[in-house]
Amino acid sequence: MACSANLRRTSVLLCGLAWMMARLAHGEGEYRFDDSLLLGSGLAGGSLERFNRAQQIDPGTYLVDVYVNTLYVNRSEVSFRLQDDVVEPCFSERYLHQHMNARTLETPTADAAQCLALSTRLPGATFQYDSARLRLDLSVPQALLDIKPRGYVDPQDWDAGGTMGFVNYDASLYNSRYEASASQAANYGYLGLNTGVNVGLWRLRHQSNYSYSSFGGTAVSRWNSIRTYAQRAIAPWQSELTVGDSFTEGNLFGSIGFRGVRLASDDRMLPDSQRQYAPQVRGTAVSNARVVISQNGRKVHETTVAAGPFVIDDLYGTAYNGDLDVQVIEADGSITRFTVPYAAVPDSIRPGISRYSATLGEVRQTGANQGAFAEATYQRGLNNTISANLGARVAQDYLAVLGGGVLATPYGAFGVNSTFSSATVENQQRKQGWRMGLSYSRTFQPTNTTLNLAGYRYSTQGYRDLADALGARQASERGDSWDSTSFKQRNQLTLLVNQGLGGYGNLYLSGSSSDYYDGKSRDTQVQFGYSNTWRQLNYSLAYSRQRTTWYRDTVTSAAVPDFANQADQHDTSNRTNTLTLTLSMPLGSSTRAPSISSMLTQRSGDTKGSSFQTGINGTLGAQRDMSYAIAASRDSAGRGTNWTGNLQAQSAVATFNGGYSQSADYRQVNGGIRGAAVLHGGGLTLGPYVGDTFALVRAKGAGGAIIRGGQGARVNADGYAVVPSLSPYRYNPVGLDPSGMGDQAELIETERKVAPYAGSAVLVDFKTLIGHALLIQASLPGGGAIALGADVLDEQGTVIGMVGQGGQVYARAQADSGRLQVRWGSGPDQACLLPFDVNSSNAHDSQGFIHLKSTCTPNEEPS
Repeated sequence: MACSANLRRTSVLLCGLAWMMARLAHGEGEYRFDDSLLLGSGLAGGSLERFNRAQQIDPGTYLVDVYVNTLYVNRSEVSFRLQDDVVEPCFSERYLHQHMNARTLETPTADAAQCLALSTRLPGATFQYDSARLRLDLSVPQALLDIKPRGYVDPQDWDAGGTMGFVNYDASLYNSRYEASASQAANYGYLGLNTGVNVGLWRLRHQSNYSYSSFGGTAVSRWNSIRTYAQRAIAPWQSELTVGDSFTEGNLFGSIGFRGVRLASDDRMLPDSQRQYAPQVRGTAVSNARVVISQNGRKVHETTVAAGPFVIDDLYGTAYNGDLDVQVIEADGSITRFTVPYAAVPDSIRPGISRYSATLGEVRQTGANQGAFAEATYQRGLNNTISANLGARVAQDYLAVLGGGVLATPYGAFGVNSTFSSATVENQQRKQGWRMGLSYSRTFQPTNTTLNLAGYRYSTQGYRDLADALGARQASERGDSWDSTSFKQRNQLTLLVNQGLGGYGNLYLSGSSSDYYDGKSRDTQVQFGYSNTWRQLNYSLAYSRQRTTWYRDTVTSAAVPDFANQADQHDTSNRTNTLTLTLSMPLGSSTRAPSISSMLTQRSGDTKGSSFQTGINGTLGAQRDMSYAIAASRDSAGRGTNWTGNLQAQSAVATFNGGYSQSADYRQVNGGIRGAAVLHGGGLTLGPYVGDTFALVRAKGAGGAIIRGGQGARVNADGYAVVPSLSPYRYNPVGLDPSGMGDQAELIETERKVAPYAGSAVLVDFKTLIGHALLIQASLPGGGAIALGADVLDEQGTVIGMVGQGGQVYARAQADSGRLQVRWGSGPDQACLLPFDVNSSNAHDSQGFIHLKSTCTPNEEPS
């Protein structure tokens, strides 16, 4: 009898195979399921024919990522219902309006929550569902949609994040020992802290640093508290409220630090297409060097850079805060100093868009007790051609009013702002004056010439910015003199030109020149450069000229001084000319190949000399989380060869760096660590240095999973990881790479999308399955086969798989033993219980799976 049954089953399968081959022979290459082929074989009952339909979806509700016309909408629970023998998604009227921006029906549904089939609600719309990625793509005719600007993010999707605290730390040690004397050793230490606490929409921040130095037996240490403040977003007004220490913007008035309250527009809440600044610091280091950046007399940043060109573009809160004083302290103790001037681009605003700010507080920039002040600004785009600017600033014995705007023409954008000030300054004198600012920006398409900024500013002798008026007043009370880069400035001219040459490279020219009243120095800076690529060789040539001239202006009483005889009034001058040639190319065609670079520098003027440096740099590791650089250099002083080496490693908890430099005159070593500690409801998680807006991933059991783009971050043993940076009010993909995970867990989803409020710390949950990976060879009592395609459910009733060929069942179970339910129909006789025990004698581990054999019993107590 058994033999007959086996023969009949074999015949059915052979007939099915012959039928499939016949269809293939006639060009019908698609595989199809036919339940009738399994009748009488013991494999029937699984309803496999449902997989013959394209986009086979079982009716039900699924959590999916919804895309409309390829643009991400959100993650939602979407119901799929049977409509005219086709399962298709249905949406409520409320969802269609709020998330998909569908136009209103002529006869809208009375119940906004009623689920309407896609084909009924949006005729002509189609859908594609990817069950493996849980992604639903909708293609909707644009006539049925209320199109939003590109980059629009529904404010209802903005995530305020959770209650968390964090500490960013950036610590470095630096030691130099000079061979001329055993006592001539210099030690430097730096610790920068940026801490914060988030509660709802409120976020509290504190920024400070500690510095230590010792030289020749003298040690100096200082704690510098930069600012403390609280902020929150006010979404209906597209604004941000700041309470505490902060800075006003500097696009209209000069920026000034204050302690008080500020309410201002936040352009980040606007879509990308509707709407931005901290200056980059660029320079060149001859050796392993410390770069110290100060602003208004306060140290705001310090870091260690390797020899060669460097760019620092991660400064905190420095936009519109005044010129930056940059010191590059080389390994041999020599110091190069330069300033990074600020000049705003024209403030063109889209028609109908407004920006405003209102500030009330106490000035804290030039010392304590500087008195109360208030400031208000308003900008409005009137039409495509004209934008208007208005502003006023009031303090004790000080008043400034501003008016101006931007005129956009086919010949470029022209910005004009005029400011009047009246102030009581040093020696209780009353000074009044004007400042006129002109700016221009344009790209000349035929020649691909970009005139990024051409600015000219002229001030009469009586004009005073608020910071200068208060500083001069306070200095006069102490019997001192006051000075700043803007104090009694007469003229300032800035220029930045970029010229693209197509396949012949790129040229740039930048420069600035300022002169002052009352015998102050004239400052001039010019930089010129060319860069190009030949095959794999990148080369650039840069020239810079800096000149500072001191002169005494004999005309001090006139509102507009005489410039005729300035050349005869020069006392002394200082100038430096630097010419730098840089070459670099990879040592191989692989993307992981190291690169070799060389730099030749020639200086003339008051600082003469030449130097040559060459080195190799590259990355290591499967994730390229380790970088290295080795270089050797010589200079015209003939003091031997200078050797340097640097190594940086990104780990899951922090970024570590170290360096060594040696020459005949000195030996220098440095090291540092940079990272963050985030305190949350689940404990304390270490990770990379975080930005103001970041995320905390929670994926229980997914220890070792890699955060995509997470700067080395991984999920720790507790199931948490830090995503160091997110863009506020924008959809940010947060992804996990499971390659580093163990065998005891798997990810149900590997990517989520979040749109955080500015400054929020968002908790992103990833669903995981934890437990033993089981591969069970299942059968019915008596050896019968279970219906192919039958659903497999866990003890909570959740579908976790289906029965495959040969009765193979895959499941992941947390317990060592238990029961799974197998169901192939709705009747009570169309289900059975499948017991498992990973410690049984027939269990064995192979390729990450525990293989078992088990009998699925219909009775309540499995045998």
